[in-house]
Amino acid sequence: MRRSAVYLVMVLVAGVMASPAMAQVPVPVGPDCVCLRVAVDALGADLAVKRQAYDGMQGEIGQIDNQLQSERSGMDVNNPEAIARFRQLLERRDALFRQSSGPVFGELSAATDRYGARVQEYNARCAGRPMDPALLAQARARGACPPPY
Repeated sequence: MRRSAVYLVMVLVAGVMASPAMAQVPVPVGPDCVCLRVAVDALGADLAVKRQAYDGMQGEIGQIDNQLQSERSGMDVNNPEAIARFRQLLERRDALFRQSSGPVFGELSAATDRYGARVQEYNARCAGRPMDPALLAQARARGACPPPY
């Protein structure tokens, strides 16, 4: 009897010690997580393109602002050609500003929202789980994820 009690205690201790270790073993990801990762990467690339377009436009607006400032300080207000050049540059700047604060900014904002939502979904469902690099490369190469991704 004493022997079986010792044996039972040993089994229980071994089970308790194995349980935390077993609970910490990450479960490999399934196709959903692979497809989410591919989608996150694609949305990230799209966001980078839109950010680059927006930043380029902002840079161009900054250059025109500097040019306007320079011309304004040395402009002969009695010279119609100088005034026409200044107005043309100002119109170009205003058009770029409207575009950057309208459709270009709207596209950037929408892309940022889509990317953020997909990253949150990926983190909630897949973060911390091991992903087979070969499976990920295969999914990227095939583009074989169903439409919701």
